[in-house]
Amino acid sequence: MAATHADEGSDPIRAARAALRVERRRTVDEREALRAFRGRVSSVPTEDGNATAAGPAAMDPTRGAGGAIGGAAGSPDGAGGAASPGSGLVAVRDAYRATVMSVPHYETEYDDTYERSVAAEFGPEIAYALTRTDSFHEAYKRSLLSAIETAVQEREAFLDALESEIESVERAGSRLDPVRSEVAAIDDELGDGDAAAAAAGFGALDACRTRIEALVEDCDRIAARRQRVLADHERRLAIGDDIDFATYCYQDLDASYPILAAVGTLGDRLERLRDRIERAMARTR
Repeated sequence: MAATHADEGSDPIRAARAALRVERRRTVDEREALRAFRGRVSSVPTEDGNATAAGPAAMDPTRGAGGAIGGAAGSPDGAGGAASPGSGLVAVRDAYRATVMSVPHYETEYDDTYERSVAAEFGPEIAYALTRTDSFHEAYKRSLLSAIETAVQEREAFLDALESEIESVERAGSRLDPVRSEVAAIDDELGDGDAAAAAAGFGALDACRTRIEALVEDCDRIAARRQRVLADHERRLAIGDDIDFATYCYQDLDASYPILAAVGTLGDRLERLRDRIERAMARTR
């Protein structure tokens, strides 16, 4: 069945709402999993020895937080490296698998090995320390706990952005609804075809054209506000070099910018309606 004009305008917004609900649930799951992992790591005892096998960079707590569970990493696959059974590194690995790698969407979204996952999440240096050495040294623990805290904070910042985006989508939808209703009302008033529209008379048609211009201005304001919200997301939150916040959230949708797509669809309908009105006005002269 062909989509109605209302469906054309509202589908992207409904899809955006659904995508945001999924993303918020997954981000909360990841944040809570990281918090649980942090608690378990805190209770893992450290082991004596020289903590230099992974290189000095691995001991730097300011490096390595990857900001995403899973994803591509520069380290090789592996499930545990040189750690001996019963060591602190094994305890860390088991804790990670039981928390971070056990979020409901892990297999669908990431499906990485342990080593690739910790490399993507915390950086290759910490991943090397956790998977390619033989003891869980105090320096490793400090660096790991710091990286976990950074990852938690990144999820919290992303959740703040999601809440702002959800509010923006709801606001845009509530403002587009009356515009859409007004367009439908004008369409009904004009009837079927240019001849029916011309029968309304020049004055009535001119009034409809004025209403159309006001609705175009409403759409322009909605679009401008959306652009400001998207720009604010980009200032506050860095997703990656090759993807912005909206594209990340809506990557599985037909439109990467669903609100702007909805505004554009409605704008196209307004333009067609204005053209029809002007053709009908020409017939009345």
